[in-house]
Amino acid sequence: MTILKAEIELYAKRNEVLREREELRQRQESNQALREVLHVQRLTFASSLAMISNVLREKHTGPFDTLTYLPKDPYVRHMELLRMKRERVQRAYDFMRERQRFMDTSTEYCDQKKFQAMNGDLCSERFEVIPLPGATSVKAIVDALEYFVYNIEICISEVLGDITIRENDDPQRSSSVAQHRLVTTIGDVVQMDTNTVAFNAYIPAGPGQNEVGFSISDAVDEDEAFPYTTRVRQDVTVITMITWQTRQDGSPVIVFARWWCLRIRHSDINVPEYAVARMQNGIEYVGAAMVTAARHAGGT
Repeated sequence: MTILKAEIELYAKRNEVLREREELRQRQESNQALREVLHVQRLTFASSLAMISNVLREKHTGPFDTLTYLPKDPYVRHMELLRMKRERVQRAYDFMRERQRFMDTSTEYCDQKKFQAMNGDLCSERFEVIPLPGATSVKAIVDALEYFVYNIEICISEVLGDITIRENDDPQRSSSVAQHRLVTTIGDVVQMDTNTVAFNAYIPAGPGQNEVGFSISDAVDEDEAFPYTTRVRQDVTVITMITWQTRQDGSPVIVFARWWCLRIRHSDINVPEYAVARMQNGIEYVGAAMVTAARHAGGT
């Protein structure tokens, strides 16, 4: 009996070892299958990113796909700017809402791409989300951004050290629409044209709607009063959205969300590489200065 009992215990231990080995084998097979599935998903995601990258290189993918044309007559020009504002603000709101739809906007995020378009333009596109904990007023931040853009040529000169002058008349501080026709001397070697329309908007809170503010700039395609010259041309589109969001713990926080696209138009002008780098990187320094202005206005 003792021998039989010992043999039974031995076989039981062997069965337990075999069972554990089989369970381990099954787990390994399951893990391998999961790794294969994840690998396929990553490849699919990488392929999708490649398609998106190619689309970016082939054509502009921003929210404003209409021609920006400014007539020469001052009154007609101003009325056109007001019409543009209504359209641009709505499109900007729709675009930024969808761009943030599935995101946790209570934490910082930044996605930036630099590329050469199929037509030779040098491009940079960036989307970022910056929570401003401690900020208490959307309106104060929107007003600060309006002041920043109102003095954009001064800001560029101070931040970058590249002298920037305004060719058109100064915008009216009482108006929510403006145009900025600027000439910047890059590194004392080349001049660059920038022509943008600018809009600011503040929408108070209402039924089912948080208060929200916008600072929007968009490149001008054709300007009868200030046509483009033979200088290097820079097109800039910027959407800045300021609004209240909710953290995961339920507490409110003001969020600074911004999308911009920079496009340096291809031309026959010989521009040194270091000057090209200054053009491409300048918007990042000016953008950082704008964030600083928003933080100060918000009280952070």
